[in-house]
Amino acid sequence: MAHLKKNTRGSVPGLAVHFERKTDHHTNKDIDVSKTYLNQDLMTDGSDMLSRFNERLNDVYCMKRDDVKALATWIVTLPEELAEASYEQQSAFFEATTNFLNDRYGQENAVAAVVHYDETTPHLHYAFVPVVFDDKKSRYKVSAKEVLTRHDLQTFHDDLDQHLKKVLPFYEQGILNHKTLPFENVAEIKKYNDQFNALKVEIADIEENIRAKQAVLKITDKALTEVDLAEKQIDDFKQALSKNLFGKTVLKPDDLDRFKSVLGTMKKATLQSQHETEELKQTLGQVKTQLADVQADYQNLKETHQALQKRQREQQQLDYAMRDMLKNDYGVNSMKTSEVKAHYVLYRLDHEELTKNKKTAQSWLKTLTTARENPDTKIAPTRLDWGIEQVKALINRIIELTRDIFKGPSF
Repeated sequence: MAHLKKNTRGSVPGLAVHFERKTDHHTNKDIDVSKTYLNQDLMTDGSDMLSRFNERLNDVYCMKRDDVKALATWIVTLPEELAEASYEQQSAFFEATTNFLNDRYGQENAVAAVVHYDETTPHLHYAFVPVVFDDKKSRYKVSAKEVLTRHDLQTFHDDLDQHLKKVLPFYEQGILNHKTLPFENVAEIKKYNDQFNALKVEIADIEENIRAKQAVLKITDKALTEVDLAEKQIDDFKQALSKNLFGKTVLKPDDLDRFKSVLGTMKKATLQSQHETEELKQTLGQVKTQLADVQADYQNLKETHQALQKRQREQQQLDYAMRDMLKNDYGVNSMKTSEVKAHYVLYRLDHEELTKNKKTAQSWLKTLTTARENPDTKIAPTRLDWGIEQVKALINRIIELTRDIFKGPSF
């Protein structure tokens, strides 16, 4: 549902063009201009994204390096369960999400909060400067590494989900709920869900990259046009000055000196423009090549994404069938997460899909022990006892193998 990207200063102008729809000529075919009026800018201070970004950078310390990630962007997509909701409810969802992001990263660091309704799926673009306080130097500084930590990313979705549930009475979690999944295929569904979500993130990243590069291409084309126009104006000016009615010069000495000075400046500007034009043409060629590569990768990922969608639907159908069987044939309406996990471990043991990782094996032992201590468990105690003994033996084998590896050969 949400995807993060860290950006350098050089990419901010291109992102601003896309976020704020600063052009009417979109290369993104998914944009429906007839719906652009529905888009929302949730920052109503009258300024624009680039101005806010520059203003915030002036207030804090930021290293003068091109590779510094000075801007972070979250893309939060409208959940499928709200696809048919009213515009007011969808708008409330994005406003609540923006409030959550402001609280998490600091409203003073936010530079954009724009909702796009004119693409395939409504989504929020939230951009902010990642700022922390430097205790050693007693100042605020830009540091994406310290703001967007592993813990922040691991807890982000759950924290956002809890916040939305608290403030939006109509918001509910997705259809698949891991607490009520049947046991045998939970690992399979999780595997495809993880792959599916990873691909969605990668595709969103590539789409954003394409849009940013296309914005750069437009700016580059415009710069080339302006350079060509400037050169033509210089040529026209020189020709106009060289003409007179009788073929004789009528310029005064002072005028002639000024003319020579202006002409020298123009020649210098022309050479500089030609040099810059060649550089821009080279950059343009490189960006076009990169864009073609990115689009090819996007197409491959899209095909893989579609294949995974199909597999996920098939797994969901199997999941629903197993739920129906458990409910109507065995009278099991739901199952606690601890029992689902215990069944999963027993499944791995039954099929000899054993782990070689001591930490994982210890988590298996804890899972089976927790289920065994539960007086309401629906799993036969003898089966749990067997599983516990199997895992203990597995842990001992892993310990012995590790000891032999570190011990090395004897001489």
